[in-house]
Amino acid sequence: MAPSAMSAVSEQTIFSTVKTNVPPGLKLIDPNRLDLRSDDEIAAWIQKPHPITSDKNIWAFWRQGYVQMPPWVQRNVINWVRRLGPDWTVHLLDKVPGSPTNVAHYVESSYFPDAFNSDTMDGPDVGPHSADLVRLPLIWKYGGVWIDVGTFLFRNIDDICWKQIEDPTNPYEVAGFVIEMRPGVDCMLNGFVAAKRGNAFIRRWHDIYLALWKGVTNAHGFHKHPLLQHLPLLCPPVDKFNCPNLNMMMEAFSDYLAAFMCFERLRKLIDPSDGFNGPEYYSNHMLLFPALQETYYFQQQTNWSGTRQFELLTAKRTGGNVVRDEKWQAAEDFVTHALADTSTMKLSHGPAGALDSFLADLWDCEEHQEKDNVENTFAAYLRYGSVHFDQTREMVPIKMGWPSEEVLICGVLESN
Repeated sequence: MAPSAMSAVSEQTIFSTVKTNVPPGLKLIDPNRLDLRSDDEIAAWIQKPHPITSDKNIWAFWRQGYVQMPPWVQRNVINWVRRLGPDWTVHLLDKVPGSPTNVAHYVESSYFPDAFNSDTMDGPDVGPHSADLVRLPLIWKYGGVWIDVGTFLFRNIDDICWKQIEDPTNPYEVAGFVIEMRPGVDCMLNGFVAAKRGNAFIRRWHDIYLALWKGVTNAHGFHKHPLLQHLPLLCPPVDKFNCPNLNMMMEAFSDYLAAFMCFERLRKLIDPSDGFNGPEYYSNHMLLFPALQETYYFQQQTNWSGTRQFELLTAKRTGGNVVRDEKWQAAEDFVTHALADTSTMKLSHGPAGALDSFLADLWDCEEHQEKDNVENTFAAYLRYGSVHFDQTREMVPIKMGWPSEEVLICGVLESN
């Protein structure tokens, strides 16, 4: 567990002390806007169910429950609560029998496949695929924002997207980040998805993904499913991402990210039975931002090397014997740009073997499980900034045009 949060008095002292040393592009958040409970108090609160009183919900999931989360992931969720304060309610759900935060208390079993309900899902990616099944029904039923637990949050949700979603003069209904999953073909990531409850696109997206799971216990071969087989395999243009080649077959990669392919099917589909128009919706009602800037800046700057990221963040920023050499400056630039110019930082564990190293895997190790928060390191500064700094920049969305690929004319669950 991370050290206890500072008292309101200490926070006010820090606010007065460091406000003149805030990096360009940032400003200090008034401590009165923060949740100033200790980490232990917030952790205890996270493990309890909370009333759903509005659409301003943050949804997250860890299959084995909060106590089984790696410490760095626990700190992520604690920091969401602290930064967002009382305006947003963070719900961390699980699938632990008897748990008061079990997803079964929130979503009926009919939204899930038999393998999920009977705990017979298998294969190497049960956790990520369980989360894939959970996220969209929660947004559909209750509204809010899904955030993967491996995510650092550098900007208030209201300022990322929610003000625009709530503004009746804006056409936006769904918000998220997009990235090229094939050359020239953008796809929305599902690690950050925002929408108000009852959204038609969100429900259809889940319906497609749920159909893939009928009668199976894992995602093997999803790319060949009748609802997806018309789509080419995912094949990211890694050269554009400053990323090495992925060490896996694109068939397995496409199966792992089949939820992305379900999104692609839906955004290109016009359903004559009810008039749903995916291309029109994608073009006019989605508030989408570039993922390479807003969530993967960290990876791009380090050639997607978890080892390099670990080295930068483990380095000492302040304290005795700190030498401000080129290595120090590289870490300083890295962290301050992340805090000022990206809205999130998403760390993942996979797909396993796709890259030589993942920072999430390193921080998971027992020997490194506190390295994301060691005093005077760049990692600790990154954590501090994620709670105490606001960005001054304006986020600029991507204007999505009508898809250039072939449009499907068929039912959402109709084989084509």
